[in-house]
Amino acid sequence: MMEQNITSVEHYTPILIVGTGISGLTVAYYLSKNNIKYTITTKKNAPKQSNSFLAAANTRVPSENDINNIINLTIDKCGADRSVIETLYRNSNTIINFFEELGISYEKTSFGIMPECMIKSQGGKKLINGLLQHIEQPLCNKILIHLEKYAHGIIALFYDIQLDQFIRIYTNYLVLATGGYAAQFSYNDNSPGSTGETLILAKKIGARLKGMSTVMCHPWSIYNGRQILLGGVVSLSQGKIVDEEGIQLLKDKYICDAIAQDDYHEMIDEILHFQLECIKQKKDMYLDMSHANENLLNERFKKYGFSTNVVKNKRIKITPTMHYSSGGIEINANGEAINLNRVFATGEAQFNGDLGMGRIPGQAFASGIVFGKLIADKIANEGVFNTQYPFSFKAPPETMQLYSIEDNDFPIEEFQKELSTLMVDLLAPNSSIASLTLHKRKIQKSQNMILGRARGSGKRYEDILTLFFGHSVALEIIEDLEVKACVKG
Repeated sequence: MMEQNITSVEHYTPILIVGTGISGLTVAYYLSKNNIKYTITTKKNAPKQSNSFLAAANTRVPSENDINNIINLTIDKCGADRSVIETLYRNSNTIINFFEELGISYEKTSFGIMPECMIKSQGGKKLINGLLQHIEQPLCNKILIHLEKYAHGIIALFYDIQLDQFIRIYTNYLVLATGGYAAQFSYNDNSPGSTGETLILAKKIGARLKGMSTVMCHPWSIYNGRQILLGGVVSLSQGKIVDEEGIQLLKDKYICDAIAQDDYHEMIDEILHFQLECIKQKKDMYLDMSHANENLLNERFKKYGFSTNVVKNKRIKITPTMHYSSGGIEINANGEAINLNRVFATGEAQFNGDLGMGRIPGQAFASGIVFGKLIADKIANEGVFNTQYPFSFKAPPETMQLYSIEDNDFPIEEFQKELSTLMVDLLAPNSSIASLTLHKRKIQKSQNMILGRARGSGKRYEDILTLFFGHSVALEIIEDLEVKACVKG
């Protein structure tokens, strides 16, 4: 049954792009401009279900005079690779051209540009919708579950959740634009598809992962982490963060003033440190809106696409949420995975730094656009295509062991809750080598139980795969923490 399903659909494509966020769609856009054939896939049931679609698309575009400062700031604050960051910002003029080519009007922000639209939080939606009009129709419902590298290309194995079948695609160039792994955490504002399996699969064929314990929490989330308030709303609080009794919690006047002026982005580390202390002391946090003009408040909420229902007693309850995972595939200045010819990683799938939060605000969309063009240009200039490919896998992938038309009673939700709690514990400061070793054994034991007992097809198979890869992501986080602990020691 498995063997039949593996080969039930197979085809060749010169370029395979996995992911339909800003990064993958930008690669597809520039390939389309050059009339180069490709296939683009997404694991969800529509190409618009991505973090990019949910974002405001505030894109960092430094002025000519500020480029060197931004390069140095990013390297010092985030621990990113210099050649990659220099390539990003020295090519940032691409971004303005990109917006103009697509006919998307934009407005200037405190550090760059964003699409001009009635509701500020829908900039990403406008950009993605614009791109989808210029590219090949994406293949939806395709979950990447296995990769194998050969001399002239890659075989990618997908599971189609809708058709309940396996699809094998052979390609000469593989572009991984699948986002990160923040959706493996219980409090996150990501698309449900950001579960990190591509990073694990890339490592198995020789890619290097780095910085996997470096993640960015966002301080201003509502609805239990599912939505983030933009600075234009947050600033109306005048920087006043209070407890449920109305007592001021944030007392640093410098930070309060920066929040009031919507100029706090370089201080997010300090704000999150303050918030984590509040959480440790079990203090709920609220933005105090009592001094905000009610008409202005309503107008600002409408402008940014938020409901005023979150304002209760002139306060908004907030919590930090997992927004961005900085760890990923190490690349060179061409966006190519180190150690892997003709395999590219772009956007959040890239390694973006291992210090602080690993990324400065506005960098994500800038990187997706710039590297999207650079990758497409490199493929167009190089153009090494070979349609001869092997007809069988070296060995059946372990992810196939999880597939069965017969369901069982494996407690997926219970394992998912345990994993999510454990992953948050891992990121707590000052984890000891002994505690990390203990966590590692627990995760390995759980993953072996999944392989041994969990089975399913359709949506259930997707959930089991997400759980299985989540354990692999947790092991990578531990490995990264162990390296950091050894360096400190």
